[in-house]
Amino acid sequence: MKRIVVALAVLFAATAASAEAAAPAEIFAKRCAACHGKEGKGDTPMAQKLGAKDISALKASEAEIAEVIANGKGKMTSFKGKMTDEEIKSVAKFVKGGLK
Repeated sequence: MKRIVVALAVLFAATAASAEAAAPAEIFAKRCAACHGKEGKGDTPMAQKLGAKDISALKASEAEIAEVIANGKGKMTSFKGKMTDEEIKSVAKFVKGGLK
């Protein structure tokens, strides 16, 4: 019985860790890719129409990226209130990491 409990705990922890690791990519795909493209290159028709920039190699800091995500910039809408602070920070880190 003890082995089963330990095995379930390990399985649960591994599942939770992989879900957390996938979250920024999933959020980016849902919230950002329509305009910035799935690779962040700004090569979608919507990006061309709105003038969205290539964000695949930004020089901005994670904090600056998070601020733009939260407050918007130019034609980009604000995601404050639509995403949690943690989601914003995780997507900023994902973008700063080259979308990987």
